[in-house]
Amino acid sequence: MNEALARRLAAMTGLALAAAVALWWLGSTRIALDRGSDAGPPATDALQSLWLARGMALAMLAVRVGALRGWRPGAAAALGLIAPSWPLVVLAWSASTTLFSTVVLGELLLLAAAIALPRLGQGLRRVLRQVEWADLVATGVGVALAAALWFTRGLWLLLPS
Repeated sequence: MNEALARRLAAMTGLALAAAVALWWLGSTRIALDRGSDAGPPATDALQSLWLARGMALAMLAVRVGALRGWRPGAAAALGLIAPSWPLVVLAWSASTTLFSTVVLGELLLLAAAIALPRLGQGLRRVLRQVEWADLVATGVGVALAAALWFTRGLWLLLPS
């Protein structure tokens, strides 16, 4: 997989994540409005699901691309994964009761991971010195990080829903 293809696939994955969450959010908002209830909790849930889905996808993608292609292509692919959701994040924040500082902190953490995880993959490649082993270990590390995000989501998703 070349660098341009990795960036395109990451951007398409980011768009697909944003589209899926937007579709779910709009549907749940419509149901809430039909029932006469508050539309804020579905927006908060949309923010939480965006953070979780992008964080898990970022963990699995960035380490591997960093190990295979280096830091710069890994960071570009990671940014391509998380950036397409930013307009949806702003819309969901405006409809929710979530503090702006919480949203900014979540996005900054994703940006920091988009920069750090490809470095981790690049470091694995330098330590292991074989592309095949680096790919295998980077995939394992990415899956482990994604699983850690999933199993600890109750600790860091502290937003009121």
